[in-house]
Amino acid sequence: MKRILVTLLMVLAVTAVCEARKTPSKARIQQMVNDMRTEARKSGIASERESVTLPGIKVVSDSNIDYVSIGGAAMKLGKKLGGLDREIPAIRGINSMLVVSYDDCPDHIKDLFNARMSNELRGCELLMEAKNDGEKMSCYGTTANDGENISDIIMFVPQEGALICFFGTISANDLSDLINSTSKDW
Repeated sequence: MKRILVTLLMVLAVTAVCEARKTPSKARIQQMVNDMRTEARKSGIASERESVTLPGIKVVSDSNIDYVSIGGAAMKLGKKLGGLDREIPAIRGINSMLVVSYDDCPDHIKDLFNARMSNELRGCELLMEAKNDGEKMSCYGTTANDGENISDIIMFVPQEGALICFFGTISANDLSDLINSTSKDW
């Protein structure tokens, strides 16, 4: 009986370790971006801060870092008024987006953020990886147990200093249709 119990516990432990972590939350990623902006300012990067805030939309350009955050209200409005939810069904379940461009930062700031982001993504489920001219784009997400839905998709291109995040849930079928339709245009 002991042997069966120990074996069962070992199998459960291995399964728990092998299971992919969920992707980092929007709040965690925003905190990391704010930390990067603080590091850039501390290192003496001088730039005029430009900031535009509309209901649900925040655009910041500061210390060679461009940051755009689109919240729930703005996403809903854009989907309804723009008809995006009809034209692009994959966007239906997206609640918010975050886009960060830090390519113009000094290498030590980029390297620090890339290391932190890579550490946050370690153990997360890698959905896709694409390479182009030596640059690698990695796409992470959390898939539901049934495999029908993918939530919180993070696209990370460290060499380009780019991070794009879609928070919400996307149907795997809608995402596949989107990929197939865009690949025909290439």
